[in-house]
This record gives sequence, structure tokens and C-alpha cells, in this order.
Amino acid sequence: MPVSFTDKYKLDKSAYLEMGAFDVILDVDSRLFIDPALLELCSIKEFVGAKEKAEKYFAGIITLLSHSHTDTDMYWKQADKLLKFKELSGTCFGYSQNGTAGNSIGKQLRYVILCTIKELIEVGEKDPTLFELLGVFQEGIGCDRISDLLTFILAPEIFTFTQRVIEQFKLADTEIRYRGKTYKTCRNEFNNKGILLLPSSILSPLPVADAYDDIDWICAENERVRQEINTYFDLGRRKKLSKIEVYSLMKSNPSFRAALISAYKAAPALPYDFEKDPAGEYAWYHVAKQYVAQYPLELILPANASITNVIEIAEKICEHFKTLIEDNGLWYLLYNDNKKPKHERAAQLLFFGIADAYCTSNNIDLSREIDNGRGFVDFKLSRGAADKVLVEIKLTSNGQLQHGFTTQVPIYMQQEKTKKAIYLVIDNGHPVALKNFVDLYNQQPKDVKEKIPYRLIDGIPPKSASKA
Repeated sequence: MPVSFTDKYKLDKSAYLEMGAFDVILDVDSRLFIDPALLELCSIKEFVGAKEKAEKYFAGIITLLSHSHTDTDMYWKQADKLLKFKELSGTCFGYSQNGTAGNSIGKQLRYVILCTIKELIEVGEKDPTLFELLGVFQEGIGCDRISDLLTFILAPEIFTFTQRVIEQFKLADTEIRYRGKTYKTCRNEFNNKGILLLPSSILSPLPVADAYDDIDWICAENERVRQEINTYFDLGRRKKLSKIEVYSLMKSNPSFRAALISAYKAAPALPYDFEKDPAGEYAWYHVAKQYVAQYPLELILPANASITNVIEIAEKICEHFKTLIEDNGLWYLLYNDNKKPKHERAAQLLFFGIADAYCTSNNIDLSREIDNGRGFVDFKLSRGAADKVLVEIKLTSNGQLQHGFTTQVPIYMQQEKTKKAIYLVIDNGHPVALKNFVDLYNQQPKDVKEKIPYRLIDGIPPKSASKA
């Protein structure tokens, strides 16, 4: 069952939040990252100067590469060493789909990064901000990788901050040894790792770097740059540049390079609003608890339960989720304030939070995104090894709506050795896509429909009373 740090240890939430720590969910990997643009805003004592420390680290790599002549000399090797690290486990952040463990930057990717930075140095760019912008122009790099590197660079600050919070609430039950020092923390019972806490003010769930490929944003204050871009690429009506295009411009066009770096530095850095949670990464946890308490659901699974009983439970949960969305106002968590749909993951997490709470007391295993080799099962309800029902959630806005039904789910079922699945479709305002899917479903053989029934939830925001 998902549980936050404060709920696990029954802490005063106000007192905890006053310390500036993020209330991490211990058994679900949240897609949150250290945003380098937010570091300078953090006033927590352990992180004052963190921005400068990171920039100094990046500048050191650039200096080494500036002196390097081959990828085998001592300068290159030392630069490579500065990028070689093992990601700290314990934050429960990142893109990991199987548990809460992360990855470092591998040998080949380090080499590619160093080559990229070296090429930019050779055309005259030595701003350490290049590392913060790697996700914009370097294939294989996203904000999660940059965050991993920042976590490594700021490890002493993270450990010290964690220890201070842990000691404040007298929770220490384990220690972590790192770089010759010992720090107190708590053990996460879900992965047996020491818990690492970070300030919420430096975290963002958005792939921030990916936003900086927007042409209008880069050229907002310099129309000449747009014209120069057009001499290299026929942009037409495009609003985005590919990573390859950005990298090409970074190397060949000093004006573009200067504009991109300048725009990044000038962009207002605003802490993420975890209460409104436009990305849908966190609010689901608290809302799920609230709705489960407000709208209880009785589930009875016999001791000698069969697959039929498990299917009935899964169907009942799906039907109850439908009611909460359509009749009890839960649709609002699928959208931002401007009624723009959130990512499908928001719906998946919401279902998971609600379904898991109903399942916990009934000896029903509810797991999500199990890495089974070919893909990820969104949810699995089970009672014993042989009795499993998969529940796959898709929004009508998902371009893989039909493919998910015809291809993904059958593969998942084969891998999980189950003969039953429920395809839970949430309509968020795409009537053509929904009609095409329904037409496809109706053409399926009877046995396919029996194995994978679909259930439809109307997730479209209701009209206000004055407009209805």
C-alpha cells in the first residue's frame, strides 16, 4: 500500500513541512527531479551555495576537456572520472519502472557527453550551463540524468539535511556510510535502503530541459536568431526543434547558442506547486486516501477464491472508480486548472491509489508497472500465483489506444500467465478515437471480448449548471 514518509512515521505534517522537506512516497517511484534552475532559490542552510557548487563541478570538467587533446590523455580520463558515479538510492525519485532503484551514466553515454562538450568548447563555448542544457541537445540525456548527477554532486548536503530532519523527529534506525562519513537515517522497509530526504523547493516533476526546444521561447527577445535558424532549417509552422537540430545550431551558430543559454538563464525559476500538481505526480496520494475514506467499498474475497472471484473484485473496483470519476467529482484530478488533460500516468496513479486502499484488507496483491521483459503491466490483481487479473488504463487521448488492446495487453497476459484482463478506457474528450476503438472492439471474436472486456469511464469535465 502506498505510504508517505510522514504517514509511515505518524509525524506532524505541519512541523515536517516547516523544515522544507518533501514528503516522499516510500513505495512508489515519483518522477521528481532536482531542477538545477531551482537550486539558487533554496534557502535551506545545507543547500545555500548548492548552485555555485554544481556550476564549479561542471566548470572543472570543461577546464579538463579544454586541455585535452585525445580521448586517452590524462585530462580526458579525469573528466570522465568526474562523470562516473553510481546514483544514490533512497530518494524514491526518477523514471525507474521496477522498484525505486536508479542508474548511473554508463561508459558509452559518458563518452558521448564528453565528445559533445568538447566539440562545443572547440567552437568557443565554455559556459558550465551547457551541462544543465544537455537534455535539450544530447540524445539519451533527460532531466533525470542531470538530476542523478546533481544528486551525486550534492550528496553531502543531501545526507546532512536528511540526518537533521531524522534527528529532529527522533526517527533514526539505521546509518549510511558515504565518503568516509556516517549519517543517520531511516530504513525504507519496501527496498531496505536508507531513506534520503530532499527540499521540496528544488524538485520538479516536469522534464524541464525538454521545454527549451521551443523556438518561440528561445527567440522571444531576438528575432534575428529566428531568421538565422531559418537559414539552416525550413521550420515552416513548427514550434519545436529536434535534439539533433538544436545541437547542430549550437555548434554552427554562435547567435543561437548565446540566445539559448541567455534565455535559459533569464527564465523565471518558480518552485513547483505540489498542491495543484499539474503533472499529476503527487496529489493522487492524498486525494485517494480522502475519497476512499469518504466513499467506502466493501470487498469480500472468499478464502478459497477462484479466478472468477478475483475478476468480480476487479470489476467492482473499476465500476466504483467509474462512479467516483463520473458522479463524485474525481474527474478534476485528471485535468489542470485550465481543463487541459494531465498525462495518462496521472489517471494510472489515481486508480492505483484508490484500488490499493480497497484491496489491502482483502489479501489481494495489487502491483503496478511490473517489468516483465517486453513492457509494463499497469496493474495486477491477484490471489495466489494462478489467479491474476490485469487492469490496463488508457485515455482516449493516447495514440496507442487501439494498439494497447490488440497488442500490448495480450503480450502482458502471456507474460503474466493470466487469461483475464480489463481494458479500462477513460474518455477525456476524443470522440473520434473512442468511436474507432469501439468499432475495433466490436469486430473482435467473442473469445477475445471475454478475455479482455473493456469498460468505459466518462472523464470529460461536466458543464457548469449555467451552461448545461
